Amino acid sequence: MLRGMGFDNTTFLYVASGKIYNAAKYMGPLRRMFPLLQTKDTLALSEELAEFEGYSSRLAALDYTVCVQSEVFVTTQGGNFPHFLMGHRRYLLGGNAKTIKPDKRKLVLSFDDPNIRWSRFKHHMLEILHHSDIRGIAFRKPNDSIYTFPMPDCMCQQDGI
Repeated sequence: MLRGMGFDNTTFLYVASGKIYNAAKYMGPLRRMFPLLQTKDTLALSEELAEFEGYSSRLAALDYTVCVQSEVFVTTQGGNFPHFLMGHRRYLLGGNAKTIKPDKRKLVLSFDDPNIRWSRFKHHMLEILHHSDIRGIAFRKPNDSIYTFPMPDCMCQQDGI
């Protein structure tokens, strides 16, 4: 997905997650595509992480701290973590936080097609990226979460923009 969106092997990636079952096996392909991939385990010394072990909320807070400052945030799940994070980033960056939230239905259709050509797959990924870009600057709709869209719709008028 990331390659199709134009990210290459010089892209720094941070994977925010809990313990990954059989990480060497499942993270290996991603690490080969993106050799600059990091996790809290690769960024911090084991001694530094020791005081957080056994406290999932504290470990999640480390991930949150890295992700909130990232240039681009990619989420593939729902839940409080990405919603709060997207809202926090929108607030900090005045609505200009680049967030990629792929349409899972479109993503599955592309991944599920064994005959898809790279050019078509890339086209689908760029469409998903474009849709995420548009959604990132959208105003909050009445049913949208205040946590995901924390800013008032008239924020641009308040700043004289």
